[in-house]
Amino acid sequence: MYTADLHCDTISKIWHAKLRGENASLKNSDDLAQPLHIDLGKLKAGQYVLQNFALFANMHMPASLLQGRRSDFSSQMPGAAMAAISENGGEEYVDPWYQAKEMIRVFREEIDANKDLIRQVRNWNDIEKNQQDGIISAVLTTEEGGIIQGDISRLDTLYDVGVRMMTVTWNFDNELGHPNHQPSGVKEDFRNFYRFTPEKNMGLTDTGKGAVKRMEELGIIPDVSHLSDEGFFDVADVLNGPFAASHSNARAICGCSRNLTDEMIRVIADHGGVIGLNFCPSFVVETDDENLCYTSCEGLMRHARHIMNIGGRDVIALGTDFDGIPHNNLEIDNAGQIQKLAEYALKNGFSIAEAEGLFYKNVLRLYREVL
Repeated sequence: MYTADLHCDTISKIWHAKLRGENASLKNSDDLAQPLHIDLGKLKAGQYVLQNFALFANMHMPASLLQGRRSDFSSQMPGAAMAAISENGGEEYVDPWYQAKEMIRVFREEIDANKDLIRQVRNWNDIEKNQQDGIISAVLTTEEGGIIQGDISRLDTLYDVGVRMMTVTWNFDNELGHPNHQPSGVKEDFRNFYRFTPEKNMGLTDTGKGAVKRMEELGIIPDVSHLSDEGFFDVADVLNGPFAASHSNARAICGCSRNLTDEMIRVIADHGGVIGLNFCPSFVVETDDENLCYTSCEGLMRHARHIMNIGGRDVIALGTDFDGIPHNNLEIDNAGQIQKLAEYALKNGFSIAEAEGLFYKNVLRLYREVL
């Protein structure tokens, strides 16, 4: 069965590996000390037709990680510049806009080196052409709206280089809005991870509302994974068309703050959007001990079935979060094994139409409408 995945952090992992001096690439990662969840061999084995590649920028990336390792950025990229170091609370962090530009460079290098297997897409026609040619489609996305640093004009720059989806936040407050913060006391008692209460007055800022409107105008799909509950509904109020939760599960099944309530599932469905199943163990099953969290096919399908029951079969998709989640406690521990999930779904009550919607058709429908 064909596969389309709404979210991975593979490009960020490759960039950081290169900063450490490792010979990392999308072609094959088996020689790395920790092989990637996603590389081209695994995508081929998993029958992937499309993969979203997120530019994950950590707004608290320590400046020390770049000491003696800064690389020149291509002058062909708009706004090219060396990293700016910003001080925040006495700590020095790598400028998130610089991080994004460096990862765009890495993404381009990887795509250019492997054009016989994978190509970047910017519109629906590109996706159709790749399908006809037997080529995997690579969609560029961003994880962390803070990379634009409140400058909405930078969305145009990102669109011009091919970005077609953006999370409004990651785990830090930024100029656009607020994430759902992790409850206190998790280190002392992991059960607190699931004792989440949404905070009040934590929605989009005025800048965030303007940014989300501009995303819709351009054709960048707003992504509400990580965003606060209040911010979620602000996005829904601002937008007329579809939006996504690229890597989130059902809060009714697993009550962590990164998952969606039933009301949120209905709202995304009503907007014509999609929700990508996240494979992170602590988002799939509640336990007393984080080390006992485990992502099984059965657990993922419980979330998928619940989301479909609430929002209909057109809203569910895959958003593995591969290369952004731990390598342990996964029944499907890389992209090459994804067909295990298709086989499980078909053997456990999913129709062919439902399974195809989950695995690729719902994502392709969204991109046909928006790109």
